[in-house]
Amino acid sequence: METEKGFFAQLFDLSFKSFITVKIIKLLYILAIIGSGLIGLMLLIGGVSTMKYSPGAGFLQIVLAPLIALLGIIWSRVFLELTVVLFKIEENTAKISEIKEKETKIGD
Repeated sequence: METEKGFFAQLFDLSFKSFITVKIIKLLYILAIIGSGLIGLMLLIGGVSTMKYSPGAGFLQIVLAPLIALLGIIWSRVFLELTVVLFKIEENTAKISEIKEKETKIGD
């Protein structure tokens, strides 16, 4: 069985035999939450400043800002979960292949 490579060894593995995505997925989600929060905050501030010129548009922007931020977080979570699912499928497929190879060798 192969030994586990370090993070930087996996990062620069040109054969792509090992993956780093699953290891950094939490960081990516935290960055998505921060990014969505900042976008929501900017929209909220923009809505407050828009209230001076167009109260209706400013109010609408203030109401929609948290919703847009929440939708960004939800979209990010779904995308990252789908990414993890793909990697889990790869892991399980490799395990099944390994088991089948062992069964074939035993049957010979």
